[in-house]
Amino acid sequence: MTGPVAITGLRGLAAYHVPRHPAPIDLPLHGNEGPPPPPELFATLTDTDLIRRYPSAARLEALLALRLGVAPANVLVTAGADEALDRALRTYVAAGDEVILPSPTFVMLPHYARVIGAVVRAPVWSAEAFPEVEVLAALNDKTRAVALVSPNNPTGATIAKEVILRVARAAPNALMLVDFAYIETADEDPTAEILASVSNALVFRTLSKVWGLAGLRVGYVAGPVDLIKPLRAAGPPYSVSAPSLALAAAHLVTGEGTMRAYVAAVRQERTRLYEVLLECGARPVRSEANFVFARFASEAQACWFRDGLAALGIGIRIFPGEVGIADGARVTCPGDAAQAERLIAAVRAVTSPSEWTFVTHAGEIAVARMTGRVAIGIGDPASAEAQALLAAGAARVVRVAEDMGGVWR
Repeated sequence: MTGPVAITGLRGLAAYHVPRHPAPIDLPLHGNEGPPPPPELFATLTDTDLIRRYPSAARLEALLALRLGVAPANVLVTAGADEALDRALRTYVAAGDEVILPSPTFVMLPHYARVIGAVVRAPVWSAEAFPEVEVLAALNDKTRAVALVSPNNPTGATIAKEVILRVARAAPNALMLVDFAYIETADEDPTAEILASVSNALVFRTLSKVWGLAGLRVGYVAGPVDLIKPLRAAGPPYSVSAPSLALAAAHLVTGEGTMRAYVAAVRQERTRLYEVLLECGARPVRSEANFVFARFASEAQACWFRDGLAALGIGIRIFPGEVGIADGARVTCPGDAAQAERLIAAVRAVTSPSEWTFVTHAGEIAVARMTGRVAIGIGDPASAEAQALLAAGAARVVRVAEDMGGVWR
């Protein structure tokens, strides 16, 4: 084949994609989005110049700097924190350099590193305890960046402030990518100390999570001016739209109460969700994020957990085929009492075969969903009828009920 060829780092690399069940989902708990902002927020968009003029992030950067206790020059607003991470890696890491990404980690970090052509070293971070010894042992003269994601995505585990400081001191010439996308729900927020005392660290934050503005695509990175200044040159001049900037600024000013109430609800919900998952035979990880990650007996069982919840209208995230987490599922805490009760009841139903019901047509599925029972279709899994049953909300379609015998316990 002739014609343009993608750069080496992109060959064989797939675009970001979240595998989802085809059932209708009305409670999406797979994306870790936060609470809905108040409808009156949109009434603040009254200036038509927001549409016809090129945007400026200066006001939002000033507001964020004030919250962080730094100068506006120390803050850069980007199209989500992931754009900031991408810019940082492209700015400070070249092909052949090494980056340390304790694994599992935020899925886009190894993606960005691979595009650059960097060598990824991935010490295993399998549960709550951060692998400090292994990370320090992986440092060498080729190390250009270390990712410190806390709370970690997808597990929710955290890195103690003292550990972050030790790793930063051990590699003074490497960039510390301190990803605090979920820090508002953690027990400790060391952002201020890191910004004040660590000269080789950038702190990444977002308004997509607890602030509930994921659709606006507004994130930011803070750090020493000497590190931030090259990032400004590394990206497009107007990566965030003016309406997004204006709405984000307005919500920062007026939405503190909504955000705090959501954080308080999440803290309670994740404790209960952890306990219920444990009771149901899963192996949840203690989380300080707005979600709980749990491991199951097998990848197949994790997949059933996703499918069963989808049958009840709840969407969660699984990681089929991904090294180290293929047996896991991640469930966002709703931050809402009624939705949390619905989630807990659904988890129990999905993990209890006595709560499953076998159906042959869509009408029966609707009844099952209303009564909190997991519908499983009976028929030829390869048929058009099976696809219709799945789209109506069946968790699975099997030939006979016995085919579900080994899916749970």
